[in-house]
Amino acid sequence: MKTVVDVAKQAGVSVSTASRVLSGHGYVAKETRQRVLQAATELGYVPNQVARSLRSNRTKMIGLLISDVENSFYSIIAKNVESVAKEVGYHVVLCNSNDDPEEEKEYLNLLEMMQIDGLIITPTAENRQILEGLQQKDIAIVQIDRLVEGLQADAVLVDNEMGAASIVSHLIEVGHTRIGILSGSVEVTTGKQRLAGYERALKEHGVPFQPDLVKSGSFRHDHALEDVQTLINVSPAPTAIFAANNILAEACLSVFADLGISVPDDISLVAFDDINWMSIKKPLITTVHQPIVEMARSAAMLLFKRMQILEEIPPNRMVFQPTLILRESVAPPKAGPRSNSFQNYTVGKDGQ
Repeated sequence: MKTVVDVAKQAGVSVSTASRVLSGHGYVAKETRQRVLQAATELGYVPNQVARSLRSNRTKMIGLLISDVENSFYSIIAKNVESVAKEVGYHVVLCNSNDDPEEEKEYLNLLEMMQIDGLIITPTAENRQILEGLQQKDIAIVQIDRLVEGLQADAVLVDNEMGAASIVSHLIEVGHTRIGILSGSVEVTTGKQRLAGYERALKEHGVPFQPDLVKSGSFRHDHALEDVQTLINVSPAPTAIFAANNILAEACLSVFADLGISVPDDISLVAFDDINWMSIKKPLITTVHQPIVEMARSAAMLLFKRMQILEEIPPNRMVFQPTLILRESVAPPKAGPRSNSFQNYTVGKDGQ
């Protein structure tokens, strides 16, 4: 690896002059500066950020630990966090936990060793002590999309309960009373709050809560396929399903396509997360829209603001309001053998 000494020798200047040019601090004549920068380019010199941090106490790196990199919701978050970071001269280290607390723990330890200055995370619920340990080492933390209860850290969220209640209320107003829900994991706040919104809507409209219509498992696609199969085989079958995120909605459509079940003719489908395909692929999906771009940029700006604050101040919790988007995937329930029972339909784990 080339050093400042190598650059200085190549440019024919002193080490201190080369150092001033490469650090951007101190006056150097224009011609000399150009000569040093050209030498650095020719040698492939890369500043050692960790070594520099020993002097500046900053690595100019933040961590972004998300739960599922294949989920386009989190891809949008990553893109916009990186955009804000670039604007302020920071680099982003992206990690994917796969919604696994053990993988999350490994990445948190890795990011600590990399001496990140701050962390944006969509957390699982099981590594609070590690996150608190990072805070004690002056690593700023902002939670996005999810919340670890009891962790005194900034958070950028959406009103999950209100969004879920509004979309389930829409189904009830159309005439559905047997509404299934794929809530995802209720161990994380998104699943827990969206299930609470589902239950709230039923209660407000006088519709009895039916435990057999609730599937609380995982937000992962492979697990969701089995959950959809179980849900549609309840007797009598649901006339509508609320998928609590876009991955769960995709799983529903995969199973329905394999079984020849038509949306909304045979069953209505609504979802949380207004991902692009939901407004393109037929039938267009009725959904709860989250302002993902605004949430991601707000989380990044909140993190950089927190990193500049020397004194301790209470955590800031920003809660965005979701919007109900009505499209083509909902119709009134109709009588008929397929709308009332799917128990004769079976699908394999891989949707075959």
